[in-house]
Amino acid sequence: MKRPNLFIYLVLGFLLKVFAILKGQRITQKVKITKPSIILSNHTSFYDFVYTTSAVYPKRISYLAASKMFYEPQLGFFLRLARAIPKALFQPDPYAVSKAYRILDKKGIVGIFPEGQISPIGRSLTPPFAIAKFLRKAKADVYTVIHHNAYFVNPPWSKKSFPGRIETEMKLLFTKEQMKDMKDQEIYESVRKAIYFNASEFNESKKYMYKVNEITNLDHLIYQCPKCKGEALHVDGTSLICPECGNEMRYNAYGKIGTYWIDELYQAQEKYVQDEITKDPHYTLSSIVKLEEIVNKRIIETGYGTLTLDRMHYQFHGYIGEKETDLSFDVKNVSTLPSDIGRNVQIYENDRLYQFKFDTINASAKFVHAGEFMYELYLENEKEKNKS
Repeated sequence: MKRPNLFIYLVLGFLLKVFAILKGQRITQKVKITKPSIILSNHTSFYDFVYTTSAVYPKRISYLAASKMFYEPQLGFFLRLARAIPKALFQPDPYAVSKAYRILDKKGIVGIFPEGQISPIGRSLTPPFAIAKFLRKAKADVYTVIHHNAYFVNPPWSKKSFPGRIETEMKLLFTKEQMKDMKDQEIYESVRKAIYFNASEFNESKKYMYKVNEITNLDHLIYQCPKCKGEALHVDGTSLICPECGNEMRYNAYGKIGTYWIDELYQAQEKYVQDEITKDPHYTLSSIVKLEEIVNKRIIETGYGTLTLDRMHYQFHGYIGEKETDLSFDVKNVSTLPSDIGRNVQIYENDRLYQFKFDTINASAKFVHAGEFMYELYLENEKEKNKS
């Protein structure tokens, strides 16, 4: 496994650093990084790899990146150019791990976003426990590079930019010597706390302002009106509007929508779905979908049908090609339901991607709310079984 080409990295890395500064990045805390080492970063925008590269530059960094991204033509080209390491999401990937360790053996730097996916609401997601085992076995110093408010500049629900200030802090988390005497649980808890960031809490105190732009696609993420609980919010310029009660919430320069932070609205509609599930033991959620898979190194549509979620399974009934097909995925094996906001949800099984694409704009968010809660219920039931 080769590290990024030195000449290409120095040129492109410099351009990325200039780009990050123009975006508003300011490095408020720096630390000297030794090699070999591992860089852990929080993940709230599509540009986080730019901000992390900028902070570490001119040192070369090799990223672990979701294997799905390598099959997207433009993004895949740049990932291969950067010699990033493809990693299967939310399942063991010994091949990717061995490549990362080879980089470290060559005195390199490996960059990881432990959450595994971009937070849709600016608040850090819970990383998988496997990160602790990876770090303990790596025998390298571990640093954090945490970006404050990248979410407000390039929110993952929008293709538009909202220019403003991004603050980046670099810290040494562990030396390899310190980790020798640490247990996996201790390492994990330290990582979880170190990468945690909540954009709304941060900006509640900082009051940084960002240029307001059109909020196209925010209704794919925030679909429920906080007043009447209607589920048909739609975007009009810089506002979310409820057609059922007339409630209008305008996006402001601090990143609030009306009087709410985005994570507040998201959490409220998530709880609403959870309450529905709790009240109804026979709760199901269904939607018409198109199935997309990786074929010949591209993500293409391979089928269509209906995706249904209940307390035990995700079930797809439809056609793959011309063949009528049923697929079933146990809820217990889907701890996290990755999603491209407003477009799809993804289930990974046996090194295979099943990407279910929706026509209804709020379906992906509702499936994420319901699916991840079903997994929590499964864990609770297992605990009860073990007690008895």
